[in-house]
Amino acid sequence: EIYMMEIKGGKTQRLTNHPAIDSSPSWSPDGREIVFTSDRSGAPQIYLMDSEGGNIRRLTFEGNYNDSPNWSPRGDRIAFVSRYEGKFHIFTIHVTGQELLKLTDSSGNNENPCWSPDGLRLAFASNREGKWDIYVMNWDGSQLRKLTRTGGNISPSWSPRLKFE
Repeated sequence: EIYMMEIKGGKTQRLTNHPAIDSSPSWSPDGREIVFTSDRSGAPQIYLMDSEGGNIRRLTFEGNYNDSPNWSPRGDRIAFVSRYEGKFHIFTIHVTGQELLKLTDSSGNNENPCWSPDGLRLAFASNREGKWDIYVMNWDGSQLRKLTRTGGNISPSWSPRLKFE
């Protein structure tokens, strides 16, 4: 289940209440909605709900395993991981459920998408060359660049202070 906790006092509020697994929440930039993963349809899919846990609606309908949603700072797209032809790839979808885009190619597995603070790029982990390294690409999948070369790198996160050149 997904809970929200107040910083002061630690009071919790349960946002989901379903026998399925609900996980991986990500807030919308305006704080009004949360995207999350749930297997309530039988396999992991991406869902949206309002910040109080109501108005739950399914966002993804393609693919039989969708996980790790991450809301764009611009508020218009959600990046996530989907199993496609036996491998994991980075996809984005508009918050309306339209405009599904597959951003990574068929090389290896690609996981843990993370938006840049300006919403123009995505960092992610990939084992496309055998070891897990961090890559970055534009929001549309163009201009792919490998950032690390040591292997064992799996969870990218952008600093709000860094600019990417």
